Amino acid sequence: MKMSTLSLAAAILFLYFSGCVYGGNDGVNPRNGFVLNDSLFRTEYAIRKNWTGGVEVAFTDMKQSASFSGKVHTVQFLLETLSDKVTYTYMPSDSAAFDRDKNFDVALLYQNVIYKEGQEVTGTGEILSKPTGGSLTFVQGPEYQTFTYVLEFGERRITGVYKGKVTVIE
Repeated sequence: MKMSTLSLAAAILFLYFSGCVYGGNDGVNPRNGFVLNDSLFRTEYAIRKNWTGGVEVAFTDMKQSASFSGKVHTVQFLLETLSDKVTYTYMPSDSAAFDRDKNFDVALLYQNVIYKEGQEVTGTGEILSKPTGGSLTFVQGPEYQTFTYVLEFGERRITGVYKGKVTVIE
């Protein structure tokens, strides 16, 4: 019961400090980030990369730079499509019910992964790569994009939001 109360309190505080997520919040920068284990991790940068099989979307505390060094926290989704006002849910791609327009099957969490001069240092931090559930909702705003997400890796649950401009890498 104590853990549930703490989780609820963390979620309420996160939503309070996140500001409005859908519209009506023009000119206000919400506190972008995700909650994991009752801790808030700020993710002020979003990256979108189109690739042959679809779209990669990542929310991170690392500004894209060839010279960046430090610890990184990132939540990453690989989708086959990315459409406005759609909520994607996790489902293994080998499932008969998998729909590329409604589901994703790859998501990752990078926690305390060390980068040196823009490159990941192998064997540092923790990388979770096998989600057991989750969702990602995308809404295109007039001058910003809003993403809300939940990811489950077994007993570990991540809830997050990003509202702002997304850097597109080709």
